[in-house]
Amino acid sequence: MTRTEVLSNPAYSSKLEAYKELSKFGIVVLVLVTVLGGYLCGHPFEEPLHVGRLFLTLLGVGALGAGSSALNQYQERAIDATMPRTAGRPLPSGFLTPAQALNFISVALVLGLGILFWLSTSVGLLGVAAVLSYNILYTLWWKKKWAFAAVPGAIPGALPALIGYTAASGQVWTSGGLYLFFILFFWQMPHFWVLALKYKEDYAAGGFPTLPVAHGLGVTVSQIVVWCLAYVALALGAPLFLRVGSLYLAATLIMSLKVLWELRAFVKEPESKRWLHFFLWVNFSQIVYVGAAVADLWSIYLIRYFTR
Repeated sequence: MTRTEVLSNPAYSSKLEAYKELSKFGIVVLVLVTVLGGYLCGHPFEEPLHVGRLFLTLLGVGALGAGSSALNQYQERAIDATMPRTAGRPLPSGFLTPAQALNFISVALVLGLGILFWLSTSVGLLGVAAVLSYNILYTLWWKKKWAFAAVPGAIPGALPALIGYTAASGQVWTSGGLYLFFILFFWQMPHFWVLALKYKEDYAAGGFPTLPVAHGLGVTVSQIVVWCLAYVALALGAPLFLRVGSLYLAATLIMSLKVLWELRAFVKEPESKRWLHFFLWVNFSQIVYVGAAVADLWSIYLIRYFTR
């Protein structure tokens, strides 16, 4: 789609839809799921659940994520205009002006950081680290210069779960919080590199030396295998970090076998439609791994509560 076609056929029926796309609303919702999981895993069970604090944590991270995502689109608006996959976004299509985007970004970032710092200094600093690592280090440096940028670039994507855990527990450097951080960190490599294979030409047109662009199919598939195996192994090793038991292991074992089965099929035919099956199951596994941990931890709490 050319820029002229985009401008004459806008994809948004309202400003609200355009701002939702600018903020990558769908991705923000998924981020909030990980925040919720982190919060519930970090909740001290000897205390009642603070619903207000949970709501503020979700609101703060949601605003911060929306502002950071919008800032990323503002930073890459010229590059987005060169790629068919992104040419219809609000800024390159001209549906929103750069000034409108900056106003949205400013409000969202100030609101998000203000709430997180109000919760605690540690939570606020983790929020700052997420924005700086994504919008400065990844967007302006790693992504443009390094084929393996997805590895350090996974840091901001993994921080929301740690933010949720810290907001609930008041502690950053605990085995439970770090486990959640690393399970999301490892997940992002197979998740992103499968997409990078699918949209290899787009990334090449935009000047991004992603792994498939710089090193080709074989190296990318090999790296996906390595990181996916590490991801599954970490998920199965969760009892070393969290007080989870048979409920978690049962759900995780079934999910892990399915992921490995889809990985095997994808490796056999990486350029076929198997990529989508693997991509979807890897994404779903993240929800299962975190959700199973929450269910297991809270089941122990509920059993103790009702058997007092």
